[in-house]
Amino acid sequence: MTYSKRKMAELFRLLSASEKELWSTHGIREAGGYATRLVAEALGARVLTNGVNKGYDLTDASLGRIEVRSRRYPFDGRREDRVQVPAVKQGLFDHFVHVVFDESYGIAGAYLAPHDPIDVLASRDRRRYVRFADGRSLPQAIDLTAEVRRVQASL
Repeated sequence: MTYSKRKMAELFRLLSASEKELWSTHGIREAGGYATRLVAEALGARVLTNGVNKGYDLTDASLGRIEVRSRRYPFDGRREDRVQVPAVKQGLFDHFVHVVFDESYGIAGAYLAPHDPIDVLASRDRRRYVRFADGRSLPQAIDLTAEVRRVQASL
């Protein structure tokens, strides 16, 4: 089966239509909002209406304030999975969740870790990046991959 190449303008119209539908149907503007929603469902946590100003995205009775960060693998095949933990967020969350999407927004991995060990990892990089493997290998980290994949399959 052969496909004709679409013009760039047509592809951006399709992208715009998808973004509008995600917003109008699910209240999600971008991949970060998607990751936050998936994690909230997986943990049974509550999504804040505006987590930007508070320094965290979710709240949970047992886990407290949860910051969710995500990264999507680039199309060039690299496995770039670092996320930034800005210094301005120090002390503003209790737990950190790192979600990595593959190129098609499938879940490549997800973990939850307490604030302090994540802050130590972030402080080792001048731009405060945390690599997925480093965060996931923390003794206090909990692998959430299966739970987040289960939620993704159900939505």
